[in-house]
Amino acid sequence: MNSLVSGFQVETRVQRHRSWPFWIHRQRAQKTSYNGTKCSTVGSLPMPGRVRVIHNVNPWTSAANRGHGVGAAAAPDVRRWPVGAASPTDGRRPCRWDVLRVVRLAAALLGSAAIAAYLVVALARLTYPFTLEVVESNSLIEVHRLLTGQPLYAGPTVDYVPDGYPPLYFAASAAVASVTGLSYLPLRLVSLVSSLVCFAVLARLVQRETASAAAGIGAAGLLAATYFAAGTWFDVARVDSLFLALSVAALYAARWMRSTHGAIVSGLLLAAAFLTKQTGLAEGVAVLAALAVGPRRRLAVPAGLAYCAAVGGSTLVFGVASHGWYVYYVFEQMGEHALNNAAFGQFWSEYLLPTVGIACCALVLAARRIPLVLLAGCAALTVEGYAALVHSGGNVNDLLPAYLAVALLGGMAMGTQPGLLLGPRVDRLACARISAWRPGQTGRWAAAAASVLVIAQLAVLAGSYHPSQAIPSGADRVTGLRLMAGLRTLGGTILIPSDPGLGLTAGLPEAEDQIAAADVIRASNAAAKSTYWSSIARAVAAKRFSAIIIKFYDDLRGFPPDLSRYYHHCPQMLLADAPRAPFHPVGDSRVWPVSVWLPIGRGSCAAAVRTLDGGPTAPEPARPGQPSGSGGAP
Repeated sequence: MNSLVSGFQVETRVQRHRSWPFWIHRQRAQKTSYNGTKCSTVGSLPMPGRVRVIHNVNPWTSAANRGHGVGAAAAPDVRRWPVGAASPTDGRRPCRWDVLRVVRLAAALLGSAAIAAYLVVALARLTYPFTLEVVESNSLIEVHRLLTGQPLYAGPTVDYVPDGYPPLYFAASAAVASVTGLSYLPLRLVSLVSSLVCFAVLARLVQRETASAAAGIGAAGLLAATYFAAGTWFDVARVDSLFLALSVAALYAARWMRSTHGAIVSGLLLAAAFLTKQTGLAEGVAVLAALAVGPRRRLAVPAGLAYCAAVGGSTLVFGVASHGWYVYYVFEQMGEHALNNAAFGQFWSEYLLPTVGIACCALVLAARRIPLVLLAGCAALTVEGYAALVHSGGNVNDLLPAYLAVALLGGMAMGTQPGLLLGPRVDRLACARISAWRPGQTGRWAAAAASVLVIAQLAVLAGSYHPSQAIPSGADRVTGLRLMAGLRTLGGTILIPSDPGLGLTAGLPEAEDQIAAADVIRASNAAAKSTYWSSIARAVAAKRFSAIIIKFYDDLRGFPPDLSRYYHHCPQMLLADAPRAPFHPVGDSRVWPVSVWLPIGRGSCAAAVRTLDGGPTAPEPARPGQPSGSGGAP
C-alpha cells in the first residue's frame, strides 16, 4: 500500500508540471455542486442510493512491487508501459482536442453576440417618446392611474378599460416613474432590466446544472436570439419580460433550495410570477406538485403555504377593493374568449418549430438528465404559452415562455452532468467516492452534438435580425411631435382608441384602449359589456369628444352603430405626407390611413386636419398628466 501511495505521488508530481493549452482536454475532474456541496466529478452521476465506485487496482501494485518510498515507486511506472514506448516522464503524452469544450465556447461566443445585439437595439430605442408596439399605450395609462391614486381595476368605460393582467408590473413601473417621471422610459426600463435578469439567472441555472459557464451563456444567448423572431417584445412596456425573469428565478430557487427559508422564497417567487401574468398559475402548480413527490417533499409544504398565502391574499384584497372587477379581468375574461382552432396547430408548425426547432432536437439528448422540478416547470411554461395563443387575441409574445423552456433545456443538453439533486448525506458520500469517476464517451459526444445544434440554432436566428426595422427613425420622431403639437392645439377630449397614450403624453384626458375594449366585447360577461356599451353610447350622443382619430375608415369596433348620427367622417387623411403615423408599430411596414371624425356642426374638417397635422416644427412632448393650454402649442 505504501508503494501504491508513493507511486501515485510521483505520477501526480510529474503531471502537475505539465502545461496544456485551454483547447486540449486535460484529464481533470470538473468542479460541480450538488445541493450546495462542492465536489469533484465529471459526467453523469448515478442515481442516489446506487452510487457504485469501481476501484481500479493496477497489476504492478499488487505483487510485483513490495518496496517502500519513491525509489520503489519508479519501477512500476516503467513496467506498466510497453517495451519501446515512452513513459509519461520521458515526454508529453499525445494530446487530443477537447471537442466538447470547443463547441461550448463557440456557443458561448454566439450567445454573447446575440445578447449584445439585443442590448444595442434596446438601448437605441429606450427613450423613444412614442409607442414601439400598440399594446404599450394602455400600460402607460395604467401606470398613470397608479401615480394619480385612481383604481387600477374598474368597470370598462369609454374613459378607461384596464388590461387583463395582475398589477405587479404596473406597480414596479409606477415606482420607477415616481423617480424618472411618467413616460415610456420607466416602463421600458423595467422590461429591459427584467430581460437582463432573466438572461443572468438562466445562465447561472444552466451553469450550475452542467458545471459549464459556456453552456450557461449559450442558453441565455439562445433566448436572446429569439428577440426578432418573437416580435422584439423583450424591451417593450409590457408584462412579459418581468414575468420571464420571475419564472426562471422561481425555477432556480425551487431547484436549489435546501431549507425552509429557501422554500418560502421559492413560493413567493412563483406567486410573484402569477401576480405579473396570470398564466403563471400553471407553473406554480406544476413546480409545487413536482416538489411534493420528490425527495424534498418536506420543503413543498412551506413553499406551497407561501404561494397560496400570496396568491389567495392578493386576490382577496384586490377583489374586494375593486368590487369584483379584479377577479373578472384576471381570472374570467380570457376564459370567456373563443378558441382559435387554427392556432392549435400553428403553435407548433408556424411559431415554435420554425423558430427554435433545431434547439428542440437537442432536448432529446438531455431528456434523461433533466430534474423533475425543472421538467415540470418547463412543461408548464410551454402549456402557458400554448393556452394563451389558442385563445382569440393571442399574439407572438405568448410564445416567450415556451422559448424560455427550450433555451433552458437546450442549455442543459450541452452538459454531461446528470441534473440530480442529492440529499446532504448522499452528497458527502458522493464527494468522498466519485473523484476518480469519468463520464463515458457517449455522454460527451451527446453533449457535443447538442452544443452543435445550439450553435446552428443561433446561426439561423441571427438571420432574422433586422435592427433597422426595430429602431425608430428620425422621421418617426418628427411626425410624432407634429401630431402632439396638433393635439394640444385642437384641445378638448380627443379619443384615439388605437393609442390612448398619445393623448395622455400630449396632456389630454385619459381615454379607452381599443384592444382592451375588444377583450371585453369578445368575452361573454353581460354586465361588463353592458357597462362599456352604455358608457360609450352616452359619450357619443353627448358629443364629448372634440375629435375621434381611428386607423381605418371602417375600423369602428367598440363604437355604437349610430356613430354617424353624431359624428361625420372627414375626407382628408391625417398625416398624409408622413411615412408612418407614430402610433403604428415601428416594425410594421404597412402604412395605415388615419381617419378623423368630428362632431356634426362643430368646425370644418379641413381646418381640424390642418391643426392636427401640426407645424413643420414642434416642441418636445409635455409630461403626461399635465394640463395642456387651451391656446396653441407652447
